[in-house]
Amino acid sequence: GKVMEQKIITARHASDLNKTIEEMIKEGWEPIGSHTVLTTLEQKVINGNLHKRTTFEYEYAQTMRKNG
Repeated sequence: GKVMEQKIITARHASDLNKTIEEMIKEGWEPIGSHTVLTTLEQKVINGNLHKRTTFEYEYAQTMRKNG
């Protein structure tokens, strides 16, 4: 019988995710739905009571599916 595989791939940068998606498409995978962006880290930098900046780290994710 046919087996359907599904994977969620993640990357720290959109360009890296795009590269992985392109490679997987060549191997018969297809993206399902749109990608998602998760904020994995939010770091506030405080100097005294003055908020200087907030830095964020993101993770880009895409669900991929392959019909075996």
